[in-house]
Amino acid sequence: MHLIHKKFSVFALALVGLLSACSGGSGEIHTVELSNAEVVLEGPLFAGPNQGQYAFAVDLASELGDQYHEGMQIKTARLKSAEVVVTDSLGMDQLNSFVLSLASDNPEVSMLEVAFKNPLPKESATVALDLAPEAELDALLREGTVYLVLDADLAEDLLEGSRTFRVNLSFELTAK
Repeated sequence: MHLIHKKFSVFALALVGLLSACSGGSGEIHTVELSNAEVVLEGPLFAGPNQGQYAFAVDLASELGDQYHEGMQIKTARLKSAEVVVTDSLGMDQLNSFVLSLASDNPEVSMLEVAFKNPLPKESATVALDLAPEAELDALLREGTVYLVLDADLAEDLLEGSRTFRVNLSFELTAK
């Protein structure tokens, strides 16, 4: 019995060593913020989903500063928080829901729905979106230009004027 326990311990220790060598280290975890990304829905707008977008890029060198080293890449990325702020005087009363997606120019990297809120709180000009926990964003954020796509579901037509929102995102990246 003691021999079986000893063989298992040696096997387990060897397996842990092998897995550690294959993983190449876990990388460094960093928080990257996108603040006040302005998304404009150009009018005329009609009842139902209306879409606006904002383009951005994650530049690791500028985001990480002194922590950046040559050759560092995004290994994993997840959205940690998403917030939409209504900046016009119309508020949330004419809005039913928000859906936030991220996309790139690469047709091989799928557009991902990353956050949503339905129904919207009518009494506030700011809403924290519910996150899609399974959304893995590393492939998108490595693409260079990323498109933040905000779908706002309007309760009624707005034939004159536009709607303006600000989006705040917080990402957790593992880079190595």
